Amino acid sequence: MRLRIIAGIIGAGIVTLLLLLLVFPPKPVVKAGENGIFANDCCGTIKLADGKMLLNDTQGVRYTVAKDAKGPYILPHTYVGVVLYEGLEVDGIRSPVKLRLDRLPGTTRIILYEGLRPYVFMRQRPDVLPAPHEGKIKT
Repeated sequence: MRLRIIAGIIGAGIVTLLLLLLVFPPKPVVKAGENGIFANDCCGTIKLADGKMLLNDTQGVRYTVAKDAKGPYILPHTYVGVVLYEGLEVDGIRSPVKLRLDRLPGTTRIILYEGLRPYVFMRQRPDVLPAPHEGKIKT
């Protein structure tokens, strides 16, 4: 009888712990330090904020930060690439590619390799960002 009571208490504790982990998943104590706005003249902007990437203020993509033998990188959950003279594209059919970071923490450059050509996105300071209406062609 006591064995069943002890087993029941342990089982209830395990179930409670699992429910707590599902409801309140653990978050990393240290952030990667990649957050910010990065711009390229041909392609537009990439805004990184805690696992969410916003491309040209229109398309959102989730991502993870990791490191391999070549250094730190961002891996979007879907493909992010460049359409020359048009900007950035998101394609759910193609395999995601790594966006290379120059360093962590304090990233200053993101490099996206499209074919053999690298596209370099530089960190923008908030005080030098163009206003939303600047840079648009009026017809």
